[in-house]
Amino acid sequence: MFKPLIALSSAAIIALAPMAATPAMAQSSSSSVPKDGSCPTGFKQSGSNCTSNSKVALPKIGSCPTGFRASGNYCVGDGDDYAEVRDGSCPSGLKASGRYCVK
Repeated sequence: MFKPLIALSSAAIIALAPMAATPAMAQSSSSSVPKDGSCPTGFKQSGSNCTSNSKVALPKIGSCPTGFRASGNYCVGDGDDYAEVRDGSCPSGLKASGRYCVK
């Protein structure tokens, strides 16, 4: 009577293991961002997103990182700029700039 319960428990643990091992992705600058109020300078609305062919943006958290400028609820950079929201230390190749890591 207990074997099916043990087998079910083992299967549930195995099924959940990959989800627990997957790290959360950092939010990074992109040419397409969810619309939050009005679109940032250089972006156009496309459905529920704001998109640009030449700029990147990410949500504004405090001051914008080096190389980015504030535009509404966003920080906007040129197309080759890269930043991500910092969660602890910055990954290799990036340096800290306020609440962000930048290339």
